[in-house]
Amino acid sequence: MSNIKIKDTISSFIVSAIQSLLTIFFIEMLYRGGFGEAFQWTREYTRPFTYNFLLLFLLLAGLHIFKRKMYIVVSFIVTIPLLFLGLASYIKQGIRGVPVLPTDLSLAAEARSMAEFFSGTLLFWTIVGLITLTILIIMLVLKVPNPKGHNKTKLISSLVLLVLFLLIFRIESTSDTSFLKRNLMIVYLMTDQKLTYQQDGVIGGFVQNLKWLKQEKPPGYSASAVKEIISKSKVAANAPDTEKPNIIMIMNEAFWDPTVMENVEFNKDPLPFYHQLEKEQSSGSLNVTVFGGSTVNTEFEALTGLSTQFLPTGSIAYLNFVKKPLPSLPSILREQGYDTTAIHSWHHWFYDRSGVYEDLGFDRFISVEYMEEPLAFGPFFHDKTVTDEILKKLERDNEGKPNFIFAVTTQNHGPYATDQKYSFANIETQLKGNAAFSDEAENMLEVYSDNLTEIDKELQRLVEEVNKINQKTIIVLFGDHLPLLGNNYQVYQEANYYNDTKTYEEYLKMYTTPVLIWDNFSDRQDDLNIGSTMLTPVILERAGLSGNYLTNYLLTKYQSGEFSKIPRADFLAEEKIDNQTLNELKMLQYDILFGKMYGMEDKKIEVSKNYRLGYSDPKVTGISTSTVDGKKVLIIKGKNFTYNSYVYMNGKAAGKISSDATKIIIPYSKIKDGTEIIVKITDQNEKVLSSSNKYKYKKS
Repeated sequence: MSNIKIKDTISSFIVSAIQSLLTIFFIEMLYRGGFGEAFQWTREYTRPFTYNFLLLFLLLAGLHIFKRKMYIVVSFIVTIPLLFLGLASYIKQGIRGVPVLPTDLSLAAEARSMAEFFSGTLLFWTIVGLITLTILIIMLVLKVPNPKGHNKTKLISSLVLLVLFLLIFRIESTSDTSFLKRNLMIVYLMTDQKLTYQQDGVIGGFVQNLKWLKQEKPPGYSASAVKEIISKSKVAANAPDTEKPNIIMIMNEAFWDPTVMENVEFNKDPLPFYHQLEKEQSSGSLNVTVFGGSTVNTEFEALTGLSTQFLPTGSIAYLNFVKKPLPSLPSILREQGYDTTAIHSWHHWFYDRSGVYEDLGFDRFISVEYMEEPLAFGPFFHDKTVTDEILKKLERDNEGKPNFIFAVTTQNHGPYATDQKYSFANIETQLKGNAAFSDEAENMLEVYSDNLTEIDKELQRLVEEVNKINQKTIIVLFGDHLPLLGNNYQVYQEANYYNDTKTYEEYLKMYTTPVLIWDNFSDRQDDLNIGSTMLTPVILERAGLSGNYLTNYLLTKYQSGEFSKIPRADFLAEEKIDNQTLNELKMLQYDILFGKMYGMEDKKIEVSKNYRLGYSDPKVTGISTSTVDGKKVLIIKGKNFTYNSYVYMNGKAAGKISSDATKIIIPYSKIKDGTEIIVKITDQNEKVLSSSNKYKYKKS
């Protein structure tokens, strides 16, 4: 009997070994794009393959603490997500240049945005594969019998292996110099996750990035250490009793100047007004930390002065780290008497902005759900929508308060068509010399450039309208990242603008967007060459306003010429940022994000007591009948109606024909005396964001 139990134990572990080998191979097939590529990896990187196998085998073998049928179910529950990790890494790497990282697990909103890149074929086969695996599990569970009695030998062995897995997993997810990593040639490249995964495998690469989920306290962190750093800041006192200017800050989606590509010719300038302002106002370059996506990391840096370079690779600051009220540009300005408004022509829930904006100190957030008539542009919205909202805000009664408006656009969001053009298309491009773009690359670049002509017109409209208002105003325009012009940097590669040489010069090319600071009250023409973390201190200085302990520190360093940007870790030496300054920056950032905010000196950061989505709730004032296109309709009258306002009659939703700020037209139906009418503003997920008063219909 003892021999039978030993054989059963060995057989079970052999099954786990085979399952581990097949699972890893299939994961790598999905990630690398084919059988041949996965097979080549197993041959060339035998030791990293062994590393992946060992981790998965110990886990699966440890699951034999369960009986056979339950083992089948639990082991598949473990392996199926790993297969999807391989597939998702393949897709994300093709789109963004990096595979899936642990911090991406919270990116439900970003996953929705990326869904448009899934081809119908890929989605079909993904569903087919999932159904097939489910059927296989069910068949195995039904066909494979559970053994009679208990095999203590297998139970104890499995328990030992499971404990061993937990111990090794703990070590491997926290240490860079473990015994296994040293002996199995596991190399972690923080600044090149693509290469890390390609060498170490999907499981190996993913496990190594788990260590960044925990933030280590900087050595010597204390109240006295923070105050000593703060004491080094020497920011000049601001002029008292001066008129505070309106500040309009626009982060334009994928805004970039393609005319910087020396090998490309344009039939006309896609940004004539912007280029005119460049010569007349303060302008230059903005070093950002992302390429082709992850917009909110640039946004986070621009609004807080905090750097994502000191956060886990691939993390999204808004989703992972903004979990409490933070000192930021809107909170600084609100404390100095500003009315603070965030505007974004997209859904309120995206990147959790509706919650984050409250923590950053905004008074309100005008998302697309609260816009009256946003102008659709493909799946997104035209920049005109945002310009309209900015101008509406400037026209509202502000009780004498200056405005801070932070606006984010969506018109220029990719992907960019490879075989179609807009009706307003007017830009043509070609490569200089005898070279030629591929048809796809040429079309993408021209579509992108056509978008820029529309963006340029909206910038001109905003400046002209602001000039008509008798108020001091600053307008700041910048891009969040370069556009994603094809997979694997297709347009950039064909234009010979980017050759993947991994030099600092090429890094700056791919992580630098334009920045413009315009005002109607000074003649400053600063040549800007800054990072997005430096935007808040630069804007405050430009407006003659005081900042907080971090922005004062940054401004001091900038004005003294010590540094103007915080580049990627492997290029810090190029900016000559010394270790002491680097440690001071990290300590101040830790103090704000994870520590006790010693720099605030016990001053509590207050969020706006009146923070809300939109300006106010909808209000119903009446109902009437009319005729539209020969058909009888009902008109719900009122105010504060928006794009996403819907009518409910006695709790049932009514169809909507059209709407504007003061009326909603719905199909005609007989209304009984006493019918209760409510207008609700809902989001894409059918969540009710605002409700009107309850209006009871009375026959006249």
